[in-house]
Amino acid sequence: MADGQLFNISLGGRGGTNLGQIKVHTEGISWKKQGGGKAVEVDRKNISALFWTKVPRTNQLGDVVSLTSFFKNSCGITPEEKQLSVSGHNWGEIEFNGNMMSFMVGSRKAFELSLADFSQTQMQGKNDVLLEFHVNDTTGANKKDSLMEISFHIPNSNTQFVGYDNHPPAQVFYDRIMSMADVDAEEAVVTFDGIAILTPRVRYNVELHLSFLWLQGQANDFKIQYSSVVRLFCLSKSNQPHTFFVITLDPPIRKG
Repeated sequence: MADGQLFNISLGGRGGTNLGQIKVHTEGISWKKQGGGKAVEVDRKNISALFWTKVPRTNQLGDVVSLTSFFKNSCGITPEEKQLSVSGHNWGEIEFNGNMMSFMVGSRKAFELSLADFSQTQMQGKNDVLLEFHVNDTTGANKKDSLMEISFHIPNSNTQFVGYDNHPPAQVFYDRIMSMADVDAEEAVVTFDGIAILTPRVRYNVELHLSFLWLQGQANDFKIQYSSVVRLFCLSKSNQPHTFFVITLDPPIRKG
């Protein structure tokens, strides 16, 4: 397989999937959204491992053999098959890999979550840990549902997160999440009051946090993840002491 492009390839994430085209070349991998907009580029030196898994008939790459050979020759990495759990079991073990948390059923992965997506975590009773996700007011027009929270039940008999003294296993898991995820940075880095915004048209207080910006108005609030920001423009208005600051979002905000 030589360098080439593959069309109608979906890029998945917590906000849903988007169609686009992927380009595989000797310097890495790039994906561009269909119709323009967000682009994702991964340099070859940043690729540490590659995995493939079997999926239903949609959103699939058929020629695994050619892709495996290409990455093995160009990047020195052999893609490995990763089997997913389809048993429907909701009990298993937690694995941490960098900023990713995976829920494993036996030796198979059921799902994985990015610790960067967590906004806060809290204990519920002695055995339950609730994880809340950042609210993201940017979404595609056809994406109506979004995962907002997830709860883990960790009994006292759990042997993966061993409790001690007055710390049951659930508290040990909670402390582990708190030490790895950016969930306690509630204070804004900087705040701008009464900023006039054209779209949506109203004045907002703008708070810049570590992973998102927060527009607070009298009628509506919007939380926008920085990962949704595609371009930034600073435009001076001729003959007036005003400057326009334009933020391009992909996907766009829900309202406005």
